[in-house]
Amino acid sequence: MSWVLSFAVLACSAVAEDAPKRKPNVLFIVVDDLKPLLGCYGASWIQSPNIDRLAARGTLFASSYCQMSFCAPSRMSVLTGLRPDSTRVFFNPTQPKDLLRTRFPDLVTLPQQFRNHGYITHPLHKVFDGRTVDGGHDRASWTVPYGPWEMAPGELPAPGGYQDPATKARLAEAAKQGRTVSGPATEGCDIVDHAYHDGGVAFTAAKRIREFSGKPQPFFLAVGFVKPHLPFIAPKKYWDLYDRASLPLAPMREMPHGSPHDLAFYSNSGELRAYSGIPRTGPIPEPIQRELIHGYAACVSYIDAQVGLLMKTLEEEGIADNTLVCLWGDHGWHLGEHGHWGKVTNYEDATRAPLIIAAPHRTQTPRVTALVEFVDIYPTLCELAGLPVPESVEGKSLVPLICGGSAPLHEAAISQMSPRPAKDGVMGWTLRTQRYRYIEWRRADLGADTPRVTDRVESVEFYDYDSDPVERRNLAGNADHAALVKQHQALFDQLLPHLPTRD
Repeated sequence: MSWVLSFAVLACSAVAEDAPKRKPNVLFIVVDDLKPLLGCYGASWIQSPNIDRLAARGTLFASSYCQMSFCAPSRMSVLTGLRPDSTRVFFNPTQPKDLLRTRFPDLVTLPQQFRNHGYITHPLHKVFDGRTVDGGHDRASWTVPYGPWEMAPGELPAPGGYQDPATKARLAEAAKQGRTVSGPATEGCDIVDHAYHDGGVAFTAAKRIREFSGKPQPFFLAVGFVKPHLPFIAPKKYWDLYDRASLPLAPMREMPHGSPHDLAFYSNSGELRAYSGIPRTGPIPEPIQRELIHGYAACVSYIDAQVGLLMKTLEEEGIADNTLVCLWGDHGWHLGEHGHWGKVTNYEDATRAPLIIAAPHRTQTPRVTALVEFVDIYPTLCELAGLPVPESVEGKSLVPLICGGSAPLHEAAISQMSPRPAKDGVMGWTLRTQRYRYIEWRRADLGADTPRVTDRVESVEFYDYDSDPVERRNLAGNADHAALVKQHQALFDQLLPHLPTRD
């Protein structure tokens, strides 16, 4: 815990007289598909001691929501400070496209803003989604280009990250025959952390911290961990932390009563069903559910250990007390909630994700329950580092909440999602207020460069989290809630004025 205790605890509004004059370094950690399944978020059965310690000395945002529960749109939104309706990135492209610079040649990204103010900026692994920017790195954003990470000596993982010899042999044989086969959804080989990709990323990130700490300029180091994204792969020792038989299953494993959609609307967990050993249709058997939850938990603990390595390195280099740390999950993930295994929904399990910010030289509110949005990350980090915020940014700085302010910044957190346009041609926007969730689905043509949304409302959903925290029942058609639904429709119109007035 030494790296926790080393951080200065001073007044939020001022820097101590003897604090370093150099601007703070920034360690920007993004974790793929990470829901708030962490000890610090109340999941006492999850082993996440390093992230828990990070939260204990910073601010944990208990009600933080992504703008879209999909990798590319969420990351584009955070790193530009723009909402998906502004970026027009609604999907993960099937082919790489430099959507960022094609659409916004003059836009200043979050790391670019730090670069413009004298920072060394460098990404490792998945920060931007490589399908939407130039080669995955965006040259304008980084002073040190996106580069490879070092793995443990030995044979490199197979595509998908697999190290199990039997799986690697099967995939290699299929490749020889010109066939594409899927690997398993889980793996837990008894190997060192950096024999898998994320351990290699952390190993290399630690080297970058040591390298950059000796430079005269501050650094903005962005580290992207892929687990707990499928397949759920982690060294065996992290699997051994859990007793599979005692792991909790999702409390609500069917669609909400009165939902306008069935599981097919959400791809019927298509991301999971592409893996070998998973039924292509129908319910996921309970033994497989437990294996998947076990794998997800092992991956969370694996990534937690990598975060611990980065924190320890900051301490060893003597820069922990002048490094701003921001950790976030790009969106949530359903582990069987509503019968769904994946992201890309407008429900709580997909839209809510962790956000932890620990700033040096400040006392911080330990836990913020006010609603915050991931589009707020950009202006927050700029303000904490003393940088101006570009006028294009659509979020709000969270510094007032970090400093103990009680005034809410948002009446609602706004998320949105759509299935593939060729399939359904609809977009759903959701407003998450402190107690309720309102979802409005509209007919939309999202395939063109300029999306077209109509005034035609396809369906509405409404949930009360005080009486129904797991979304058992859609209350949109309930006469007792008609006035509340109408109030949320008015708030929807107020917060999304660019949409056509509903018919």
